[in-house]
Amino acid sequence: MNTETLNENVFAVGAVSFEATGDRVLILEDPFLSGYECRACSGQGWNFCHDCDSEGRSRLNSKITCKTCGGTRKAPCTECGGKGGLLIVPEKSQRRPTTGSIVSIGEKVSVYKKGEKVVYGNFSGHVMDLDASGEKVILRILHDTEILCRVEGNLSYRIGE
Repeated sequence: MNTETLNENVFAVGAVSFEATGDRVLILEDPFLSGYECRACSGQGWNFCHDCDSEGRSRLNSKITCKTCGGTRKAPCTECGGKGGLLIVPEKSQRRPTTGSIVSIGEKVSVYKKGEKVVYGNFSGHVMDLDASGEKVILRILHDTEILCRVEGNLSYRIGE
């Protein structure tokens, strides 16, 4: 992700920076996961190519570009066929995640710290869909009282087998 922190409370996305003020909290929203992502490629639709070197050249003949990946070093996943999952959820049907990481806090916020993972209501706060060099970044601005709880650890969806 092309994001960087300028100082301890400013969050930058490309050439734009954000800082929470007052009782506001700025949260970097987690990506949408349906639970049907391919386990081999983690939903990306590709794996690193094993037939080429670090420059995209064939391991058998270093004078030619790798035929498996075309020199990109990203070979389509064989398990999902490059789709990224068993079931593709259309973007229109995806619901917004309700978890994220705090990236900036206002001066009146004393309960939460930067870097904590939190849960918030689906329709709380203001959502900003940003594009940082082709990568989508979703920020949510909330009052500190709109946060429901902290989250520790990782949960993952699993398909009933």
